[in-house]
Amino acid sequence: MTTLSLSLVLALAGPAAAQERAPELPSMSQFRATLKDAPRPPLAVAAAQAQTAGTPAAAPVLPANFTLYEKFFTIMDALELKSGNTSYGRITQRFWAWSKAFYWDDPQGRRIANARARILALGSTVDVTDAAGHKIGTIKEEILKSLFKIWTTYKILDPQGRQLASSAKIELFSTEITLKRPDGRAVALLRRGFKENFLRLTDRWDVTVQDASAVDPRMLVMIAAFKTSVDNDRAREAADDDDKRESSSSSSSNND
Repeated sequence: MTTLSLSLVLALAGPAAAQERAPELPSMSQFRATLKDAPRPPLAVAAAQAQTAGTPAAAPVLPANFTLYEKFFTIMDALELKSGNTSYGRITQRFWAWSKAFYWDDPQGRRIANARARILALGSTVDVTDAAGHKIGTIKEEILKSLFKIWTTYKILDPQGRQLASSAKIELFSTEITLKRPDGRAVALLRRGFKENFLRLTDRWDVTVQDASAVDPRMLVMIAAFKTSVDNDRAREAADDDDKRESSSSSSSNND
């Protein structure tokens, strides 16, 4: 057989062979029926999978006793977290944020948690998230004013809004925030002691955790950071008011 004849035979047989090999495509109705009959996961499984996708990163492991030291001569409010000679990172305020906000980075600069306060008239609601933005919980600050002092209490809520712990804060010479479960069991104590802060120009918080399973430690750390920052704001406002009164008094004396 010549080359030309062979080529002609292959050309004539090719389409028929290809037609025999091509699979038959299902119709649109058959395709829809296949999807309808395909097994689907139960609703509970689908919900669990969706929840897992938004689950916050595991909480860092901290010792039962640690200390937060406010850093001196910093533009922003910042605290270093230590236990003995071991550093667990720094909590720093975001000075450019519209509302008060903090972030906690470990000693290697990796993000551990973020916290941002919602703007309210009295008190604050602080949302705490992990590095990816998944919600860890909420801190609710409630401020009660009397003629002679301001009382502040805190509630810690889980991501679904359920109360995990609350405090009765005593502030005489020292500041003590004692957190307890709804059933009264102790969770943690955050103490800014008078003796420990007497000769210091910055805050020192000593934290004792009695029940590590009750509240994520990222929530405890952010309570101390926000309390220090709020008190610094109040101190600056009081100093500004004193300066204005002195300026007004001096101006009145000069006019007389």
